Amino acid sequence: MDAKSFFFSSGKNPKRAIAYYRHSAEDKQENSVPIQRELTEKFAQEHGVEIIHEEFDEGETGLLADRPGFTNLFKDWVLKKDAPAFDYVFVYDVSRWGRFQDQDEAAYYEFRCKQQGKKVVYVSKGFPKAEQQLIAHLQTSIERYMAAEYSRQLSGKVFNGCVKVSEQGYSAGGVPCYGMARELLDVHKQPIRLLKKGEHKQIANERVRFVPLNDETTNVVRDIFSMFVTENLALSQIVSVLNDRGIPSACGGLWNRDKIVRILMNETYTGARLYNKTWNRLRQGKRVNPRQDWIITRNTFPAIIEHDVFLKAQEKLWMALGKWKTGKKALKEAKMRIFKEMKNLLIAKGIHEDQVFSLCQHFPFLFSITTVSSPSKKEWTFLLSEEFRTCDYVFGIAIVSSEKNLLDQFFLLPVKDFGGGGVCSFSEKDERYHRYSLPLENMEERILGMLQRDLVQSSEKLQSAFIIAAAENGRC
Repeated sequence: MDAKSFFFSSGKNPKRAIAYYRHSAEDKQENSVPIQRELTEKFAQEHGVEIIHEEFDEGETGLLADRPGFTNLFKDWVLKKDAPAFDYVFVYDVSRWGRFQDQDEAAYYEFRCKQQGKKVVYVSKGFPKAEQQLIAHLQTSIERYMAAEYSRQLSGKVFNGCVKVSEQGYSAGGVPCYGMARELLDVHKQPIRLLKKGEHKQIANERVRFVPLNDETTNVVRDIFSMFVTENLALSQIVSVLNDRGIPSACGGLWNRDKIVRILMNETYTGARLYNKTWNRLRQGKRVNPRQDWIITRNTFPAIIEHDVFLKAQEKLWMALGKWKTGKKALKEAKMRIFKEMKNLLIAKGIHEDQVFSLCQHFPFLFSITTVSSPSKKEWTFLLSEEFRTCDYVFGIAIVSSEKNLLDQFFLLPVKDFGGGGVCSFSEKDERYHRYSLPLENMEERILGMLQRDLVQSSEKLQSAFIIAAAENGRC
């Protein structure tokens, strides 16, 4: 029995089909909708099948099922009980059905058609022979993987290209932040003009970069930093000043605390090009990347805010967001506790008291007030001081000012995660939280190890004492 006799009866009623076509921006011309239609119609005529309806998605990615044509195919035809009768869904090839990153998702939608008595047929493969059903299923599974892999490889190439462009200081996409604009550069990287909203470059080797808009909005950014850093105004006071002046925010509405914070934390205003702050490749869900994954290129355009002013703003902001004033007393008490415990530890290990004070004063401890943004989400912000930038790691100590037990949690923080701004922020919902978290029982071992490596190089006698002390405890 051949494929045609297997799929078609000798009755008077001809088989009928719905055709589905998809073409996305990254696909080449040979996969365009007109070409898919021509090949599919030819296939239908050869096999005596009548195409009664077409659905198509032009310029739609195959990564997701949420496409207008694909949705209508199921809603109006496959799953609709009173839809005209048909037997097949014709698709040019497996990749036109979709480039789902989970191959089971592609199979799921095909199975939904099968449940309704509709057979998905890939035109480029033709009707499989009855005795080759198992081989046909295996081949389709492989092609689904290849379709998904094509998108993964393309996404990687695009990402690497965007990284290269960003490292050169140019825009790899996105909209300018408040007070900034997109400037078009010619092939020689000379300015042409500012791009309006919705405009894009027309020539591949032209470039776009972010530059200050140099209008009222740019002045507002300067005013916000000046009021916060120089005039020592609180966030709520800055909100009131801007709203009283009748200055609209970036979205056209009133200013609020969160909008002010977003501007104060935006390093772009220092002349830096930032890329890869978030991850949303292959439409798998957006997430915020840790700072060490950002691509930061400095001095790509004239700065609106000097870098030292930005760093002062981060310090003050850290204090403001961490409720520093209410936790100042708690911080002082927490430091005293930590240094007392460390002093006792060093003396117990045979370190002379003359050396203990210096070691305690210069040991890389950082403190943060634990803030709770929701009933089940704690957050911490640590600010790195210049003297600790040469360290590989610093100890982060979280403080809860409203409880008797001030010392909340302990962290071992890689200095590289602080980036140029010297700020490391994370919550207990972040993946980094589990990497940073340091159990209390490991604190002594880590402190001794860090002292041995980083702090006693200037004193051979002191170094020997630490080595002996660590060896006695089996930690060398």
